[in-house]
Amino acid sequence: MNKLMLAVAVFALASCSASVEKSDTSAAVSTKSVMPKGIVHTDGHGPINLSVAGEAQCGSLSVSETRAALSYSNSVRAAAGLPALRTNAKLQKAAELQACDMASRGVMEHIGRQSTGPGMRIKQLGYKPQITAENIAAGASSIFDLNGAMREWAASARHRQNTNIPQMKEMGIGRALSPDGRYAYWSVVYSDPR
Repeated sequence: MNKLMLAVAVFALASCSASVEKSDTSAAVSTKSVMPKGIVHTDGHGPINLSVAGEAQCGSLSVSETRAALSYSNSVRAAAGLPALRTNAKLQKAAELQACDMASRGVMEHIGRQSTGPGMRIKQLGYKPQITAENIAAGASSIFDLNGAMREWAASARHRQNTNIPQMKEMGIGRALSPDGRYAYWSVVYSDPR
């Protein structure tokens, strides 16, 4: 099996669409699971197991990688006629924590060990959101780098929809590697502060 086929076999994406803090939206129910209160919709999957659990390789993206992710997100928004985003340290930390959590468990999902989703995570860090959305992804680390994650999110209508929520003003992005370094886990969080 060549590297491209391997990447397709182990690549996964997920989007958690806007959770509006002001709304009184009740839990969305699918035939498979019950989502936390306030989630408008997701792409309908449960947890996706990709790698072994253990001590993940976590850390921050470099300044140049963060700028590249911001630039990519802003180019997607510009194509839709939307204003540019800026980075936010609390959203960055929330995305990094989620990527690390997923990598340490070997599971790609929006729910974390100590949170029900992105809205809860950013509130735990002191961010006061009006609206929150998260895109996550995971795949073979040898070919699933920052550009790969950003391209896949932009190519997916559901993920692009999160990037292009008009009210969004800020973002943060995080990456972690599985314990064996073979898989990269990504999280990007978008929000609009109160």
